[in-house]
Amino acid sequence: GVKEPKNLLVKIGTSIGDVIAQCGGFNGTPGKIIAGGPMTGITQFSLDTPIAKGVTGIIVLTEEEVKPVKVSPCIKCGKCVEACPVHLLPLTISAYSLQDKYDEAEEYNALACIECGSCSYICPAKRPLTESIAHAKREIKSKRKKS
Repeated sequence: GVKEPKNLLVKIGTSIGDVIAQCGGFNGTPGKIIAGGPMTGITQFSLDTPIAKGVTGIIVLTEEEVKPVKVSPCIKCGKCVEACPVHLLPLTISAYSLQDKYDEAEEYNALACIECGSCSYICPAKRPLTESIAHAKREIKSKRKKS
């Protein structure tokens, strides 16, 4: 965390480090810094990263708060399907993405994913569904640009 959590209005381009400094600095050893919300935010690897338009917050988790997650094989429970607000099959799209089968992922409407993170959040096996679907989307879009 930070020593003095607060809501700030900062200019686009302000570094994450400067924002954290305005909050009194770190409260403990930082384990993860996220720009955006807890479900759709993006992990940051540099305090020099500038705040971009649309960033609604910065989350700082200490090493103690960041517990390693053990990923297990998919148990085919269907919770990700039930949680998906776009009615996709996250487990299927993710599986195709992990196998580099982006044409198949596209057939299952990977591009319709809004990357809300609900599927990853609800998954009892802790599968990184949102990340693998986002990767498939990038690959599909890249392939389209080359065509």
